[in-house]
Amino acid sequence: MIDLTYEALDYRRDRTFVRAGYRVRGSTERGFEVVRDGAPLLSLGPGFRPLRVMRCGVCSTDLARHLLPFDLPQVIGHEVVAVDEGGRRFVVEINASHLARGVPHDCAICRAGLATHCPDRVTLGIDRLPGGFGPWILAPVGACVPVPDDIGDEDAVLVEPLAAALQAVTTIAPRPGERIAVLGPRRLGMLVVASLASLRGGFTIAAIVRDPDLAPLARSCGADEVHVVGDDDAALERQF
Repeated sequence: MIDLTYEALDYRRDRTFVRAGYRVRGSTERGFEVVRDGAPLLSLGPGFRPLRVMRCGVCSTDLARHLLPFDLPQVIGHEVVAVDEGGRRFVVEINASHLARGVPHDCAICRAGLATHCPDRVTLGIDRLPGGFGPWILAPVGACVPVPDDIGDEDAVLVEPLAAALQAVTTIAPRPGERIAVLGPRRLGMLVVASLASLRGGFTIAAIVRDPDLAPLARSCGADEVHVVGDDDAALERQF
């Protein structure tokens, strides 16, 4: 039986944080009960494991969390690097679906290969499941990806958003001869540029920015062209 007690900062709808006391009790095989300030918060079935948080990135989703249609207060944060009891580091896919938890199910969405859209999932730091701005997380056992020793924590914390960028790129499946525009690349957009550049399949990558100071970064991430909106807007029409 695992029994963890800790404090964490809950994010509230008014965009402030408040300190709360948490207790997490249970096991991977039988599930976990999460209590906040002495009151039951969440009952989770089997298929989770506790990990101690080492790093957590700040996503635009975190900055806009008060606008999302999920309950608050909550410990937010989902771009996590965490360690198990043996000190092994992991990054975590954030959706706790049946498939990610490794539990028997009759879920048509999971069977169709769309487990990240499972209607019964909870989502780390976004939908109910306490996130990486606290000292501990409960991660789905099948969603923990080991971090190689030659990747540092500050690089590994970018794996989750990079995975989102790679998912976008593989979904559009760029073809030779195409010109692909990445609009307004900043944090996630630069990772989309880098993901496109990693494929290098005979297509052209164009970053379209408002801030000219972003142009060198876009080129260093792999953009073939950088266009600053306001200089050559008309020339961009019907080009992508």
